[in-house]
Amino acid sequence: MTTAIFLVRHGRTPLNAEGRFRGLRDVPLDEQGLADAERAARRLAGVGLVAVATSPLRRTRQTAEIIAATTGAPIEVEPDLIDLDHGRWEALTAEEAAALDPEAFRRFREDPRAGEAPGGERLADVERRVLAALRRVGERHDGAACAAVSHEIPIRLAVADLLGVNGAAVWDLVVPTGAVVELRYEAGRLDLVEPEAVLGGPAT
Repeated sequence: MTTAIFLVRHGRTPLNAEGRFRGLRDVPLDEQGLADAERAARRLAGVGLVAVATSPLRRTRQTAEIIAATTGAPIEVEPDLIDLDHGRWEALTAEEAAALDPEAFRRFREDPRAGEAPGGERLADVERRVLAALRRVGERHDGAACAAVSHEIPIRLAVADLLGVNGAAVWDLVVPTGAVVELRYEAGRLDLVEPEAVLGGPAT
């Protein structure tokens, strides 16, 4: 049986608007973020969702709640959908992080899977846990349609793995706030539907 998984990036937060790393900071959606979530909910209104899995952080839970209110699907918390722990870069801009830890930031940008935020999490570990979480969601809802609400970097890494994208090109994938990326899961395998939708745009 094939499961449809709609991978959703949460709506915008005040830290997004300021260009700051969010990480494990439990920030809420801003006004634009609520609109982003409503847009995602409208996109998913007719697909027959049976569940909305979400990271435990407030911004993803708010997004999931809006999707659930529109679709009638229950919410389930999936801890491994949580954002990258940015360690001492949390709430910094990219420029501030680069000034604080130049070599670590260079690796983070040039070869994400080999990088990590000082005091935080290895990006390769984020990729593994998020892909495992998506497979668990697919197994729980075999043959149905479900949503999984997560964060920018986890989504980028998962999609990059499915597309075979490596190095700095990970940051060129198109994953704006409120984005919906459609996946298919069957017999342990994840595949991306319409891969052209995420290729070729700037990081946001």
